[in-house]
Amino acid sequence: MVRTIASLLAIVAASIGAETALAACDDAVPKQGIVAAHERRDISPADLVRLRDIGLPDVVSGKVSPFALSPDGRSIAFVVTRAEPTDNTICSALVVVPLDGDIAGGKARPRVLDIGGALPFSRGVYRGLFIKSGVPALITPVWSPDGKSIAYRKTVSGIVQVIQVNVDGSGAAAVTRSETDIEDFSWSPDGSQFTYLARPGELESRRRTEAAGRSGWLYDSSVLPNESLDPRAWAKGIPLKAFTVDLSTGATRAATEDERLRVFPAPLTDTSYEMEARAGNGATAWTQRSGGGPESEQRLWATLPGREKQACAHAECTGRIVQTWWDSAGSSVMFLRRQGWNKEVWALYHWSPGTNGLALITQTPDALTGCLPAGKELICGRENAVMPRRVVAIDLRSGKSRTVFDPNPEFAQFRLGKVQRLRWINDRGLPAWGDLVLPPGYDGKSRLPLVITQYHSKGFLRGGTGDDYPVFPLATRGFAVLSFERPPTVSSITPGVTDWDEALTVQFKDWAERRSIFSSLDRGIDKAVATGFVDPGRIGITGLSDGASTIEFALVNSRRFAAAAMSTCCDDMLSSMVLGGFAWGEHNIKIGLPPSVDNDRDYWRPVSLSVNARKIDIPILMQLADRETLLALPAFGALREAGKPAEMFVYPDEYHDKWQPAHRLAVYQRGIDWFSYWLRGTRDPDPAKQDQYARWDGLRTLRDKARALNSP
Repeated sequence: MVRTIASLLAIVAASIGAETALAACDDAVPKQGIVAAHERRDISPADLVRLRDIGLPDVVSGKVSPFALSPDGRSIAFVVTRAEPTDNTICSALVVVPLDGDIAGGKARPRVLDIGGALPFSRGVYRGLFIKSGVPALITPVWSPDGKSIAYRKTVSGIVQVIQVNVDGSGAAAVTRSETDIEDFSWSPDGSQFTYLARPGELESRRRTEAAGRSGWLYDSSVLPNESLDPRAWAKGIPLKAFTVDLSTGATRAATEDERLRVFPAPLTDTSYEMEARAGNGATAWTQRSGGGPESEQRLWATLPGREKQACAHAECTGRIVQTWWDSAGSSVMFLRRQGWNKEVWALYHWSPGTNGLALITQTPDALTGCLPAGKELICGRENAVMPRRVVAIDLRSGKSRTVFDPNPEFAQFRLGKVQRLRWINDRGLPAWGDLVLPPGYDGKSRLPLVITQYHSKGFLRGGTGDDYPVFPLATRGFAVLSFERPPTVSSITPGVTDWDEALTVQFKDWAERRSIFSSLDRGIDKAVATGFVDPGRIGITGLSDGASTIEFALVNSRRFAAAAMSTCCDDMLSSMVLGGFAWGEHNIKIGLPPSVDNDRDYWRPVSLSVNARKIDIPILMQLADRETLLALPAFGALREAGKPAEMFVYPDEYHDKWQPAHRLAVYQRGIDWFSYWLRGTRDPDPAKQDQYARWDGLRTLRDKARALNSP
C-alpha cells in the first residue's frame, strides 16, 4: 500500500481543531499559583469526578509508563485528563514539565502543547474476541530524536491517529491517515519517519458482517449478545500490520521487518520470561516464575554482555516484582517489588549482577506506578489513601522523593476524615486489609453506619474498583467506609496449578474463591465493628465485577447487610452459560461449571440471586452499563417476580467500567442517596428527587413483607 496524506493534512488539522473546541478546557492543568483555600470544606461527588488524572485510573502494576523523558533528560511529557460532568466531556492535554525547575516556587511552569477529548479505549482479547472494558488506553508520548517535537496517539474523527506536536508550541498536526485505530508507533532513528501498527483487516471484517446481515447473521461463538447481536471478527483473523510514513512527503508504505521491530521488539527466546528490561550495552534483566504456575512468585535474573545468565540469590529478588530497569551504564538493575502484609508495601531495590550486591533504596506504603529512569532519579506516579496521584522524582541514592508536578493542588482544600488501616487473615490463613475511613470531625461518641467498597484498596481511595461508590463523599455524609483489599486467590496456594484455566477450575470448585473472599470480608467487618465506630446493624455493601460476585454470595449466605448496590450482575446459570455468548459459556464448561441444559440449581444455589430470590430481603440497587444489562435480567426478573426490593438503572453507551462523567456523577449521587435512605433514614430535600423516594418507600414496603415471610 502506497498513498499520500499531504493533500488531506488540512482536513485532518481542521478535524483536530474542531475536536479541541468541543473538548476545550482552560484548566487542563492547574492555574499558576493555586493555593489551598483558607477555609477548608468537605469534598463533594462532583469534586471527585473532576480530579485530574495521569496514566491509568487504577493502581496497575506493569512495565509501561505514561511518562516520556526528553532526549536531553531535562523534561518529561505526559497526558493529563480531566472530566466535566455538567456537559459530559473529558479534556485531555499533552503536557511538558521541566525536571530541573521549581514549579511550586513559580520558577518553572508546566506547558500544555495540545488539547483533545476523551482518550481511546483500551481493549483486550478474551476467548479469542476483542472486548473493550471502558478503561482508557495508556497513552505514552514519544519524543523525536532531536527533542524538537513529541508524537502521541489521539482520536481524530473517531479513529486513533498519530499526532506530531512541536515542543516550541508552534502547532500540532496528524501525520497518519489510517482507516483503523493505530495501536502503537515509533520514530525512525533520524526522526524522518514514523512506523505504526494497525489492523486494516478490521475494515474488510466490518464489510463482511454488514453484507452477511442482509441474509441474516449466523449466531455462533463470535456473538456477544449482551453487547450486540452482530458477529465479531476473531482476533487471530485481523493481525497487526506495520506501516511507515515519510514525514517529508506523507507517503505511506508497508514497513520493513527492522522498522516493525522498532515498534514491537522481538521477545526473549524463552516465553516464560516476564518484566524484561534491556540496556544499551546488550545487558538483559527479566523475571521468571519460580514455580510452575501463573501465580507463583517471580525471581529476578540478568545476563551481562559476554556472561552466562545469573539469578539474583537474595530473598528480596523473589516475590511480586512489578518493574525492572537498568542503570545508564548497563551494570546494575533497579527493581520495584511489592512486599509485606498482602503486598501493601512498595520497595525499590538496586542489584548489581557482577558482584551480586543488593541495596534497598526506599520503601513506602504509597503506591508507585509507571516509574521511568531519569538519570540519577526515578520518575513515578505516587499516591496514597488521602493523596491523589502526583508526579515525583525519587533519588536513586538516598531514596528521597520530591514532587515534580501535582495535578490537583486544589485537593488540599478538602476536609477528609481519619483513615485507619485494619489487617486480618481469613479462614484459610490468607492475609487481607481494609482502610476504614471516618467522617471529618467524627468524635467517636456514636456508632456509624458502614458502607463497604471493593475489591482493591491500593493508592488513592476514590470509589472502589470501577470508581462507582465515592469513599470520601460518603464519609462526609456520616458513613464509615471500609475500603476492602481482597486476599490472594485460593489457586495461588493450591499445589499443582500450571495455567490460568486450572487456577479458575480451583476457584470455581464448590465456589472456593467466593467462600475465601467472603471469609475475609466477614472478618474485616468484625475488625471494623471492634473499633467501636461501626453499628453492626447498619452495613451496606457495594461492588463491580468480582466485587459484585462477592455481594451475591454475601446476600445468599449471611444476614450482615442492610442494603446493597451493584454495578454488574450476576453469576447465574443463564447469564454465565448463555447470555454472555457461547465463547464464554464454553469456557465456563471447560473450567467445571455445569451446562445450562443440566438446570443444576443446586450448583448455583450458593451464589445465585435468581435461585435464591424468595429468600432475599435486602434492598438491592443495580447501576449497570447497557452492554451488561442482559446479564442481570435473570436475577432482576426473579427478584421482581418474588416481590423483592430491587431497582435497576441502565446507563447508555457504557462498558464494564463506566467512562462518561455525567454517568459517574449520577452513579455517585444515587449511591449516596440509596445508603442514606436505607442506613441513615435521611432524604435529600431536592424536589427533583421526590419520585425517587416514593419508589423507595414502595421498596421498603416490599422489604418489610419479605422479612415477615422469612422470619421464623
